[in-house]
Amino acid sequence: RDRVSQELSLAPLRRAVVSASSLRLREKPDVASLPLSSVPRGTLVDVLGVHPLLPWTQVKAGRRVGWMSSKYLVAEDHPLVPKSPREEFSWMPIATGELGVTEVAGVVSNPRIMAYHFSTNLDREAAKSDETPWCSSFVNWCVEKAGYAGTDSAAARSWLGWGRSIELPRRGCVVVLERGKANGHVGFFLRRTAKDIVLLGGNQNNSVQVAGYPVARLLGYRVPA
Repeated sequence: RDRVSQELSLAPLRRAVVSASSLRLREKPDVASLPLSSVPRGTLVDVLGVHPLLPWTQVKAGRRVGWMSSKYLVAEDHPLVPKSPREEFSWMPIATGELGVTEVAGVVSNPRIMAYHFSTNLDREAAKSDETPWCSSFVNWCVEKAGYAGTDSAAARSWLGWGRSIELPRRGCVVVLERGKANGHVGFFLRRTAKDIVLLGGNQNNSVQVAGYPVARLLGYRVPA
């Protein structure tokens, strides 16, 4: 065990909420350390311990364990923490719970991403690789876990025929974006700015994470029929 692990102290909190708009989960308690994922405001994390000398807390966010700046973690019942909105779509807590799932470098594939693929009709050999584009597989897996039928397709544009179209986006609705003339990207709507649509989705920088995409790429918003 390294020195940091030996010096880890038990934390007074068992769980905490991210209070920054977005907070990096890092491999070590250092701003220069490798970022493992980016966690959005309001995310509940499990507190494993605190560094006795540095303002860092070791947490479990989704399926990943790492370090976060203690400055931006508060108790889940803190009065300044806005209450999370009641999710309209039941797949959103499921998708949020997958934050941090990441492709594995090299020939080995992340079995969690393989599970996403296996929720589609993707060729079994292609489904065994996390190098196979997996944004649609992730969305299929999440909506099916929530009790809905997906498209069973690993093609992002397959979602253009799913459910029904809506003009104004709602948190958690399925968003389909173009990527070239034939390809696309799909994820769950979080918010929209003047220039970007912000999605929670899979295969975003090779991970399940929150990322923004140009509004000009929008093909449609979809909700269950």
